[in-house]
Amino acid sequence: MINDVLSQNDQSCMYIKMSTYNDNPFEFSFGKISTTIKSLKEGLDPENLAYWYKRIEDQAIEIVPPHLKKKIHFQQDRVLWMKFKMDISKRAVPYVIQVIEEYITIMPYSTGLYFQKVQQIITDEMNKELR
Repeated sequence: MINDVLSQNDQSCMYIKMSTYNDNPFEFSFGKISTTIKSLKEGLDPENLAYWYKRIEDQAIEIVPPHLKKKIHFQQDRVLWMKFKMDISKRAVPYVIQVIEEYITIMPYSTGLYFQKVQQIITDEMNKELR
């Protein structure tokens, strides 16, 4: 079903056709899949990842004791935009992991999966050091 919406803008008229997907289930499915893929892609955008790294870094610096504030630093690679260097003191790791856990719930789905993997890598590296 196609609805015509009339919108008047000073002297001109503009018709906007809006399609509802009730007539064709294929169009409905395609639209839903397309929206999901776009959302997942945007969640792994390097700018989006940099934003979340910065939020995690800032929050972790806020909650660590004063002597550890300069021991947390994340840096984005200039060539490989999805690669980040994380300089974290061993004593600051629990605070960073805590902040990642807090933020995963509010991140987009694919970004949350990315940071779950980051959290797992940090934990694995700490376990290697303890052996």
